Amino acid sequence: MKAERRRPYGSHIGSSKRCRLPQRRPASGYVLMTVIAVSILVITCLSMLARQSLKMGLRAADEERMLQQRWGTVTLQKVFLTNADRIFEQREEQANLSPAKTPPPPVIRMKFALGEVTFDLLLADEDAKLPLNTLYHYAGQKKTEEGINQIAGSNAQFATRLNPAVRPGQIAREKRRASINDDVDQEIEQDLPDAFRSWGEVFDLATVNRTTSDQAALQAMTTNLTCWGSGQLNLRRASDNAILALTSVVVQDGRARRILQRYRDNPTATLPILLQSEVSNQQEQRQLQAILSETSTNFSIWIDAQSKTGPSLRTFTVMKRDADGVAQKQRFSL
Repeated sequence: MKAERRRPYGSHIGSSKRCRLPQRRPASGYVLMTVIAVSILVITCLSMLARQSLKMGLRAADEERMLQQRWGTVTLQKVFLTNADRIFEQREEQANLSPAKTPPPPVIRMKFALGEVTFDLLLADEDAKLPLNTLYHYAGQKKTEEGINQIAGSNAQFATRLNPAVRPGQIAREKRRASINDDVDQEIEQDLPDAFRSWGEVFDLATVNRTTSDQAALQAMTTNLTCWGSGQLNLRRASDNAILALTSVVVQDGRARRILQRYRDNPTATLPILLQSEVSNQQEQRQLQAILSETSTNFSIWIDAQSKTGPSLRTFTVMKRDADGVAQKQRFSL
């Protein structure tokens, strides 16, 4: 019998190990693929979470900015419109100390900063501007267009598109001359409906935006025009052109200029005394007293809230007092 050849003990163990290794490789590969898949999933989730957090952060910043714009706008409107009469009276007192005979513009421009938001303000005395509704009812549409072009300048000529809501009151010069009684005066004293209730019924806003790149073009064009005043022009604060444009619908241009010059030479003279000395016709005196005044009760404010990021918030608010003296506010978003 042949002796059995034995393998070394070490070689037997090594052979056993080599036999078991192929059984472990699939398990190791599965674990590796699982780890990679889980890592990709985690990275994807974290990326989505970071993106969502960024969006929420930007949205929160936008909402904070918009809140500052709205809160600042409402606050400034309340403060300045409530104290507008006192503000203009103080400026008028300062202007009286100046040797200049012409009054300052019927607007006051200011600028404020609240956080990252800047507020541009334009506070205006609406009763110191040419009242378009009064001019329209007294002189008709053609005369109103001429008055707008005279007051607002050449830029308004291409953008003026009158779209009155009612027909004129027919208080024309010819009718007043033909009157032999007080019927016309009674008609003047009646409250005439507003023919123009917004700037969209006076100007073609699309044309305004096309003719100039300045978004405040409408603001500049309407510095001396109004659709919301009391219907009377404050002689103490109005510009020369506004006074001439309105008084010339009652008296001849030459007499209108004499009235203006007399008032500029003696600004302390009251309106009744001025008219008695310059207008002999009592009917014309009453008509001029109906469209002229020496006080203001209606004011407006433009506010443009801007920030470095995001759109601006532009509003136009009018504070108008009714016949009972109650202040009512109208707000227009632009």
